[in-house]
Amino acid sequence: MADIKNTQGFKALLAQTEAELLTRGLDVVPVGVRNVLAHAVNTVAERMDIQPRSALRYIDPSVIADKIAKAGAESTEGAEGAHGIRPFRLDNRTVPTDRCVTGRPLMALAQAAKYATTNGDSRTAQHAIDLICEIGSAIAELDSDLAPVPAGVLDETAQVLDRVADKIEKDGWSVCPCGEDHGQVRADAAVPAVMRDDAALVRTVRASIDR
Repeated sequence: MADIKNTQGFKALLAQTEAELLTRGLDVVPVGVRNVLAHAVNTVAERMDIQPRSALRYIDPSVIADKIAKAGAESTEGAEGAHGIRPFRLDNRTVPTDRCVTGRPLMALAQAAKYATTNGDSRTAQHAIDLICEIGSAIAELDSDLAPVPAGVLDETAQVLDRVADKIEKDGWSVCPCGEDHGQVRADAAVPAVMRDDAALVRTVRASIDR
């Protein structure tokens, strides 16, 4: 029996589901959407005792998109483990950014990734690392003294920094949650303000293309 994921019907359903996700402002890695959709199709087929190909007609792309969006929402328990869900970037412009200025968000994102990793939020950690890579790629452009950083990267950088700052203050994230105070309590207390300052800098740089 052919893999249901290789059928034209499934591929059409996948495209519709991805389109539904975009209307919800989400960009989800294709393999993730494909796996969730395949699971839904096979579950319906088993429950109705029909072939997966026949089960395709009972799958609503908007319902699948809603489930993926809910699973990835920050308010959902376990959402920190949901990988490959990113805000959809509507603005494809780039922001000419002084290479010296990019150092601050890079350091802040590295710190955010460290906090997220140490406190079990792999989703935020991976997002921060992805942003570091994208900023690094922009810096690697050698044509001018200004790095062409995507506007969406700056938007998401500010959001990640604010999110981690909130987690430190409200949820007690620590750079070293070992239970013994060896200086991290004082360090943790100082980090949120610095991260928010860096987020504000990023937003100021981002706003430069709208002037």
